[in-house]
Amino acid sequence: MEDLDGWKKLTLRQKIGQTMLMLPDRSLELKLGGGALGAFFERYPVTGFFMGWKLFDGVPETGKVSHIRAAVESYQQASALPLLFQEDYEFGVNLPGMTPLPMEMALGAAGDPDLAYAYGRSLAWEARSVGVRWVLHPVADLNVNPLNPITNVRSISDNPDLAIRLLARQIAGLQENGVAATIKHFPGDGVDNRDQHLTTTCNSLSMEQWRRRHGRVFLELIRAGAAAIMPGHITLPAYQKERLHGFPPPATLSKELLTGLLKGEMGFKGVIVSDAMTMGGFRGWYPDRMEGEIQSFLAGVDVLLWPSYDYLDEVERRIQQGTIPLERLDDAVSRVWAMKHRFGLLAGGGALLRPLSAAEQATIPAMALTLAEKALTLVRDRKQALPLRVGRDRKILLVGVVPESRKGGDGGFRDLERLQQGLERRGFETTLQRNLLYETQGWDSDAPAVYDRIVAVIIKTPHNPFGPLQLWDDEAQSAWGINALPKEKLIVVSLGSPYVINEYFERVDTCINGYSHDMSTLEALVRALTGEIPFVGTSPVSLERLVFQEPE
Repeated sequence: MEDLDGWKKLTLRQKIGQTMLMLPDRSLELKLGGGALGAFFERYPVTGFFMGWKLFDGVPETGKVSHIRAAVESYQQASALPLLFQEDYEFGVNLPGMTPLPMEMALGAAGDPDLAYAYGRSLAWEARSVGVRWVLHPVADLNVNPLNPITNVRSISDNPDLAIRLLARQIAGLQENGVAATIKHFPGDGVDNRDQHLTTTCNSLSMEQWRRRHGRVFLELIRAGAAAIMPGHITLPAYQKERLHGFPPPATLSKELLTGLLKGEMGFKGVIVSDAMTMGGFRGWYPDRMEGEIQSFLAGVDVLLWPSYDYLDEVERRIQQGTIPLERLDDAVSRVWAMKHRFGLLAGGGALLRPLSAAEQATIPAMALTLAEKALTLVRDRKQALPLRVGRDRKILLVGVVPESRKGGDGGFRDLERLQQGLERRGFETTLQRNLLYETQGWDSDAPAVYDRIVAVIIKTPHNPFGPLQLWDDEAQSAWGINALPKEKLIVVSLGSPYVINEYFERVDTCINGYSHDMSTLEALVRALTGEIPFVGTSPVSLERLVFQEPE
């Protein structure tokens, strides 16, 4: 089955399996296969697996890399058909020994197409070293609305020209190095102020506005060769006439948007992969999960992300009954097979794992640091407080304004120890604390008398934790406390949402946007604060609109 038309020789169940990309669950797989992984694949010949958190249940941190590599090899050995292994990897391969990359918006701030290519190439190298050949990346949404809680620093810009120029090179960096890219979330997130993980959201632009903005980005990236597109649980009412329960359905359930607009008018020949079928924006449109999955497939989705295994049996039954046209299945399978052919997965005999060379291992972190340095953006320094000098600014209070998540994790607060250590190596005396609570610490704070400089570092990024990106609870109290301090002592740095600078700290004279809190950005920030490197980044989004206004 090495040829491009090999999919035509597949059995009906094998064809249906090519539309299913699953979460790893070895105990369930063995149960479905009567104790044998090979028998599981004979019964459920799925197209591949999303090698994310589910794979690592009970696996210690130090064992994750060897575990994913062993899983890739065991799955492929047991499957008669070539598999695709997939992950998001939006900001690097988040495994021990790999290089965390700055967030996507850092590419927009750096504005360098060569760096965008190197970013994609670096990600491809590390992904292939653990067997992943398909990433759900990059985010191609335009961050039009500062209040949108899901795009923000995951998005390059609010400017379609900048997005197209950089994303096209990033996609080339990925795909020329053997990893399929996915642009998401069609028809474009970043307009609403809601999160499609929680509820169905809306791209409310007129069609004229959409074709100039999100539509143009997707069309140009299709022309640039993007292998896959992920629709979101997002509506485009200006285009949609269909109504379900009185509302336009999300793109993942809209034949108008997927088959009519994307595959038809826009001529997309690649793979449409759904967003997760577990999300709130997808669930509840049909009486049960199974019917939603079936209707998503009928709407034009070629690969369903994390469907139920019963989906295969149900699609088989409906095709045999004639209620699902075989042409819809053949369209999906031919697209999936073409992508596997394009990335060399049908040839057989090739190594599943591509080890990183010594040169690559050195190149990737160097690229990440270069990007971080070029992205750092000095929003303003009205009184020339920078660079910091040991003779003038020796004693520094670092205030980390960082939320905690009920799902675990400290939101990045411990990462700020790298900033603290970098300043101390240069002779500064620093104290790091979490938040500055106005009612208990701010009314009578002695910080201005004790410290020469107070640096407030805000980390507010999508889904860390879930919810809006505005400051709330202790972080909101910290904004209160920070604004009560003498402005000549203050420096505010955002290592997440660029909008918090003007939303909360417009009267602070020295403000910096860094977009990420990865180790490269923190190292670059120390260098820039102390004058070792200049600030050269340019804001890739408008910071002037504090509330969303309909674009003209």
